[in-house]
Amino acid sequence: MNKNFLIIFVFILFTNNSLACDALKLTGTKVSSAKKTFFIIDGYSEEDFDEWNTVQYMGYAADYCPKSNLENSYIHVFVYQSKIVGIRLETMDVGVNEYEIYKFAKVTYGNLSKEVENKNWFGYKDISVGQDKILYAKTKDYNGTIETLDISTEELIDFTIGEEVILAVN
Repeated sequence: MNKNFLIIFVFILFTNNSLACDALKLTGTKVSSAKKTFFIIDGYSEEDFDEWNTVQYMGYAADYCPKSNLENSYIHVFVYQSKIVGIRLETMDVGVNEYEIYKFAKVTYGNLSKEVENKNWFGYKDISVGQDKILYAKTKDYNGTIETLDISTEELIDFTIGEEVILAVN
């Protein structure tokens, strides 16, 4: 009995770690340290932007989360005053590999309700864990379903939205 339990425990642990994405844990990190992980922010310089602007960088999630099954997702990195203030995963090609972000969020954070699985459900769910503010959202446009997963903190999440957020040109 103990041997079977141990095998199941190791399998679950291995599965969760293989789908984990360490890049998503960098909220609050200084840009100088995060550049080692996010090559898309390599050109960031605080002097290039107004003090109240948040700069949004975009890349392919699979480049930063290679074992996470996020081949059809963008990753957005939000930088405010030389600090990573948030990270967003977003559907790249609507209709291809639907519910990719949902599956990732469910395996990684585990607290998404069954309601979200319904094809007719649209909205957002707060699936925060500890100090991390995590919001899963599903919306619909004329092409199909779009998913997002925002990762930040209660203190920093407001810097990831609004007209002060500008998209960086890579």
